[in-house]
Amino acid sequence: MKTRRRCLKKQRVSTPKPKLILTYPMHSEPLGKWLLPNFRVVLAPNRKTLLKTLPSADALITLVTDKVDLTLLRHAPRLKVLGNFGVGTDNVDLKLCKKRGVRVVNTPGVLTRSTAELALALTLAAARRFHEAHQTILKQNPWRWAPDFLLGQELKGRTSVLVGQGRIGSETARLFRAIGMRCIFITRRDSLASIEKKLKSAQVLSMHLPLTKDTRHWLNRKRIALLRKDCIVVNSARGGVVDERALYSALKKKSIFAAGLDVAENEPNFSRKLAKQKNVFLLPHVGSATHRARQAMAELVCRGVAEIFSGKRPFNQVV
Repeated sequence: MKTRRRCLKKQRVSTPKPKLILTYPMHSEPLGKWLLPNFRVVLAPNRKTLLKTLPSADALITLVTDKVDLTLLRHAPRLKVLGNFGVGTDNVDLKLCKKRGVRVVNTPGVLTRSTAELALALTLAAARRFHEAHQTILKQNPWRWAPDFLLGQELKGRTSVLVGQGRIGSETARLFRAIGMRCIFITRRDSLASIEKKLKSAQVLSMHLPLTKDTRHWLNRKRIALLRKDCIVVNSARGGVVDERALYSALKKKSIFAAGLDVAENEPNFSRKLAKQKNVFLLPHVGSATHRARQAMAELVCRGVAEIFSGKRPFNQVV
């Protein structure tokens, strides 16, 4: 009996930990707290390495730039949990994950403030023509102060229309109100007539939609044509919710005032035409890029993955 117990004990000790793959190095504190004690952690920094490593993987943590599609999932027959380092899940085929029994967690809530602050920053930058002003200095163009030099817009008293009333849209509205702007939301409940009416009143149009097949190019040529000539378009959500060609055309013709964009349809590539427009202020998808937000995102995704393996259902489980 004692011999049998010893054998069983040895078997338990030798049982390998579940294998977890990271596509990018994780913050050290959440990694040490949630992952290293419970998983064999492997780094796969590119798609080729990832596909080679996946057949033996039990868990995977990806970035929003990693495509979790049929090709990837076919290489991962043992995969039980996917952690997506971001609140948006447009890079993940959720239906396929559900069908294959892969549970998915994301990072809601913790990047709300940082992204809302960036939406405000984009609005201010576009309104005050920061791109043109900055380029004037960088290129050492001759300039002198004059009453009509680089005139922009003050935002106090202006009407902002926010497309989407989720966490980030609502927080952005609070910041807009704090500087004296009037805020109106467009939601799923709005009729087509209501949407058109609100778009016609927008002096700032701020996008806060998730990217789905229904929201792709939500802001299309027809809707852009409804906007006022003094309207500023701001997108801190996903590039695909705006038709970039239609937006470029409107900006070039100056049928709208300006745009502030943190996202692009084909990231990491931004439209060269948009980049050359003077009335566009562009950023490389840095909405959640604060130390606090990224640390919290890492904590949330690591904890979510670990909790599922411990038999719990984390609040941030998507499917």
